[in-house]
Amino acid sequence: MKSDQVNAVINALKPAVDELADAAYERRPAPSVLRAREVTASVRRRRPVRGIALGLGAVTAAAAVAVAATLPSGGSGHHQATPSAAIDTRAFLLASADTAAKQPTTHGTCWYKRTRMSQEVGGPLPSNVKPGARPLPFRASTAASHEDWICGLPGTTDVRLRSRGPLDARATFPTKKDEAAWRAAGSPPLDVNGGTTTTKPFTVTYDKPSHIANPVIGSFEIPWKSVPNLPATKADLNSHLRGLWQQDRKGGAHGYTAPADYCQYVFVAAWDLFMAPTSSGTRSSLYRILADCPSLRATGRVTDSQGRRGVALTSEGVRLVVDPATARLMEFDETGGDRLTFEKQGWVDTIGALPTR
Repeated sequence: MKSDQVNAVINALKPAVDELADAAYERRPAPSVLRAREVTASVRRRRPVRGIALGLGAVTAAAAVAVAATLPSGGSGHHQATPSAAIDTRAFLLASADTAAKQPTTHGTCWYKRTRMSQEVGGPLPSNVKPGARPLPFRASTAASHEDWICGLPGTTDVRLRSRGPLDARATFPTKKDEAAWRAAGSPPLDVNGGTTTTKPFTVTYDKPSHIANPVIGSFEIPWKSVPNLPATKADLNSHLRGLWQQDRKGGAHGYTAPADYCQYVFVAAWDLFMAPTSSGTRSSLYRILADCPSLRATGRVTDSQGRRGVALTSEGVRLVVDPATARLMEFDETGGDRLTFEKQGWVDTIGALPTR
């Protein structure tokens, strides 16, 4: 959340981006702790932590501290399921498991991902803003992309990380009246992931401990280099996840306690695992575990922010959109929260390179 002052704040912070990134990630709770806490409490306003570019997000967070009360997020802005024949949830998940199992497991030097964060700004003030904050006189939808390369460093658990963004930042307005109100307010820059609609893209490259990039399950971080070696059969993966869940039920890091519903625990962790370089066996097994979850529903066919068609899987306000043709995760969002779209991901041999497929 930002005001028209945010560009000056960001420019002042750029020279210290590495230090800010270190401090932000050293202090942060595990992302899944934040997710599970808010899902189980039915809080819908959290931004997916992993969607924020790893280095650039620290700049955004620091800037937001100074101006958070002036540009609140709100609204829904999510694509709704279109009328279609009912989808058998279990059958869809088992079919996705079969599709994932047939895909070759590849390896490379660096894991590349391009993600796009979409969010709503304006509208009624959320309950947690400071007294005296004024709502914006308009609503808008903003979006921006980020590219990340995560490369394991030989002989260490650290990674070399490169983040670039915000890319292709855009703002749209639900009505002409909203756009006119925005112009009347002086056409202020609007909040997007990693900056504002007027922030020029910039790149950060540095070597840091791998916890910055590690996927998480409950309160547990999965070391980056061990991600491809997660259990590749349903029985083994289920045993591994249940073991973590049982430990988190007794109380995990940062005061986190896992939900009583094991399926909810797995579903909240699923998006982190699907967007990481897990093996085809792990992805297939994860779908098979989810297929046994009665609280999970395939709610219909939807269109993501890139216009691609997929099937929505929902549980307790969390939604994953899956490509039925490839079993790849397309999008993650929460009811009333921001939307994270996975534009492209895959292994590359050098930092800065792009996947060929």
